[in-house]
Amino acid sequence: MMGGVYNPEAALLKAGAREERFTPSTPARGKPYGRLYLLGLDDAAHAPPRNYLLRGLIAPGELSLWWGAPKCGKSFLLLLIAYRLALGMPVWGKKARPCRVLYVAAEGEGGFAGRLLVLRDLLGDASDAFRYIAQRATIGPPSDDLEDVISAARDMRADLIVLDTLARTFGDGDENAARDMSGFVASVDRLRSESGSHVAVIHHGTKEGGSLRGSSALLGAADLSVKVTKGEPSIAKVEAAKDDADGEILPFRLRSVELASNEDGEPRYTCIAEEAEDTGPPPPSLAPNARKALLFLCDIINTESTPLPVGVLFPTGLKGVSKERWRLECESRDLSHAGDRKSRDRVFRAAVSTLVNAGEIATRDGWVWLVKAEGVRAWN
Repeated sequence: MMGGVYNPEAALLKAGAREERFTPSTPARGKPYGRLYLLGLDDAAHAPPRNYLLRGLIAPGELSLWWGAPKCGKSFLLLLIAYRLALGMPVWGKKARPCRVLYVAAEGEGGFAGRLLVLRDLLGDASDAFRYIAQRATIGPPSDDLEDVISAARDMRADLIVLDTLARTFGDGDENAARDMSGFVASVDRLRSESGSHVAVIHHGTKEGGSLRGSSALLGAADLSVKVTKGEPSIAKVEAAKDDADGEILPFRLRSVELASNEDGEPRYTCIAEEAEDTGPPPPSLAPNARKALLFLCDIINTESTPLPVGVLFPTGLKGVSKERWRLECESRDLSHAGDRKSRDRVFRAAVSTLVNAGEIATRDGWVWLVKAEGVRAWN
């Protein structure tokens, strides 16, 4: 970092990353049979050690799967990881190798530029180390755009390619059919082998988030599988890693960021992911319904919060959501399973009262905000 401006090209050269491009390993010994090599124990003893783009997590030339329920923050998380790797910055304290990143933003492409510019302003300018495609791209099958993605990755010497999401890069096949999913895996394997890049695929789980959507053929092919779960904080859990430890918890939070106003002077917002330190649930002393309501509130504050209105006694610069929006979130996510509306509203009001008394939240004039997360006190 010189003069407050990060120079990713200098970091890449310093690390020797451009001189040591990953390619599928070719044995130095062994007897060749066509393109195949027959190896022995002596070859294993002299094999080079495994290396990483992100220590203990993301390795060159491999395939990783990042999945979770819709709206759990997985795309925001992968953008954070990818951008930090483009800068050579550690993530969750893990050592990172400076990388060149190709991000295929085939879903949510409309807001991608705004998120990217916020990360640039917060973390530094990755310059040519981060490139992206903001269009739907068909990797396969059919593989209409596979050749072009491979060419782009090779031209920029990409170390990491992110496909966001599988649904938007899958093509005309059926995600539930093992044959079609295997065809997608074959296209991804070709992308990896011809570019030398690690390919990270973002995939939706079911609405409840308990399992992957579609065929499990991709899960079986992945070297790393990470499940992303929404919460406070949200977590990415390493569910399976072929050569690293399973079970690691990687916490993160989503933060709403205000962008420049549009041409009509109306405020615009985007969301970015940030690393978090704590992984604990809300205090166990809270009743179950209050804990659930608090998690639902954290979710919508992370993604939808707005500055509280001027003219009433709110702490300066505080953001929150309307109590009615929170009630609707609790209603849609079954805070109460009561059959009638009055009973469900009673459960909601009891949860609000519990959280206010516990000092977790504050409410005023139809608005609600987090007290402990914002470092202010309740004014009720």
